[in-house]
Amino acid sequence: MKGKFQGKNELVINASVEKIWNVLIDGEVLSQWMTIVKHTTSKVESLNAVRSCEVEMNGKKGQVSEKCVLFNEKREIGWLMLTDEFGIGKMFENYSFSFELIPIDNNTTKVINRGYADPKNMVAKLMNAIMMKRMSYKLRNKALSGIKRLAER
Repeated sequence: MKGKFQGKNELVINASVEKIWNVLIDGEVLSQWMTIVKHTTSKVESLNAVRSCEVEMNGKKGQVSEKCVLFNEKREIGWLMLTDEFGIGKMFENYSFSFELIPIDNNTTKVINRGYADPKNMVAKLMNAIMMKRMSYKLRNKALSGIKRLAER
């Protein structure tokens, strides 16, 4: 993944790697596990596929587009944000995130969600330290909890 490593969250999920992978690549359930996403153009994720998402963050609605830049089947997947209407792209380059799946046994998997970004200037570095890292940490936890809820059904 491009961008400076910003942080990670991990969660053990009582589901197989295959079941979790199927949740991650199914664009039609994205809004069920990442609830800030209200709608996406994605159907099935694949390397270099671009998706557009209608997002609502902190009461503000907008669009983001993301490209799948990491795709190692049933192991890891990641997206790079191409555009956004929230100002993230004005502050950061290479704003991206990934999921790694590590099997513990046939029905238990550790999922690691990592975030990356390169602050564009000193103001962005300061905002990153004060606010963005904390916000990203919460979003990663929300994503993992949503994936767990879907995969363990």
